[in-house]
Amino acid sequence: MTAAADPMHRIPRAALEDWTAAMLAGAGVPRGDAALAARVLVRTDARGYKTHGVARLKSYLEKLASGEVAGAATPDVSTAGALLRYDAGGMLGQVAGPRAVEAAVDLARSQPVVACQLQDSGHLGALGVNLLGAAEAGMVALMFQATPPIIGAPGARAALIGNNPLAMAAPRPNGPPVVVDMACCVAARGNILLAAREGDPIPAGWALDADGAPTTDAQAALLGTLLPFGGHKGLALAMIVEVLAGSLAGATFRKSLNEGGAARSGTGHLNALILVLNPELMQGRDAYDAHIAAWTAHFAEEGGADARIPGERALEAERRAERDGVPLMAAIVRELTAAGEAAGLPFPAAPGGGTP
Repeated sequence: MTAAADPMHRIPRAALEDWTAAMLAGAGVPRGDAALAARVLVRTDARGYKTHGVARLKSYLEKLASGEVAGAATPDVSTAGALLRYDAGGMLGQVAGPRAVEAAVDLARSQPVVACQLQDSGHLGALGVNLLGAAEAGMVALMFQATPPIIGAPGARAALIGNNPLAMAAPRPNGPPVVVDMACCVAARGNILLAAREGDPIPAGWALDADGAPTTDAQAALLGTLLPFGGHKGLALAMIVEVLAGSLAGATFRKSLNEGGAARSGTGHLNALILVLNPELMQGRDAYDAHIAAWTAHFAEEGGADARIPGERALEAERRAERDGVPLMAAIVRELTAAGEAAGLPFPAAPGGGTP
């Protein structure tokens, strides 16, 4: 693809990580945590999840400044058999998520199945990115996060249930990990936020306005509710996640994004459930590898030219980002440039310069 055909600004990955870490450190996040969060955010963009990478940085910096997210929290971690409890103390999700997964992986080296209650965490972003370390360590991992209600339905008087994202990452011997990452709505709220920033409409069928009427206006959608994918099936899946990541993970139910006051509003304090399964201690590594290699090969061979195993496209995007730079929308570059100027940390320029 030529530069003229690529509408994204491509920022060198290492420079973007260093700048993001410096911005977080300036907001009171310890340097080690800031570096980890920066790697997660930038890797999220590199893998193509443009709604959950550095596009969220401005929001996170605001939450750190207000105290909604604790920059220097110390987690409280305890175990009871195969159950791990990771109380994040309100810290950044891009720190709490990977660290909780890492702790669960360590425990799963001697347990076939480990359940981790991740409590009081900031917004976890793209759940699948949090799980990559587990798959790269040879484990199968799942993550479920309960959010305040944001999904509605025609005729409903208010938002009914969270968009409740879920993800799975599973290693395979014949390719990159299988990574499935999805929420229970037609489109993530982050897509609507990006559309609102750009002044673009959203497709029909994504959202309802505050009066419960269908809308293609991004700003109206942000004041209304999202629609579940697959109708009642999406709602049912959101209920499954609510049980796993809410009822089982010790969450306190909130009826709206802003219930509980500023210190607990929005996505500042959420609970999740992480499951880590060790193939070696369940089925045996050879049997696991043989089966996942067989079914993914069959899928690729019989699916036609466009058949992809989830995770393959993201790996291709990440390799291109490493080579050509991390793709960012012009509106995000403008926003981050302004944030950098305010903090005295110039945003790294794309090769060739240019004004976003």
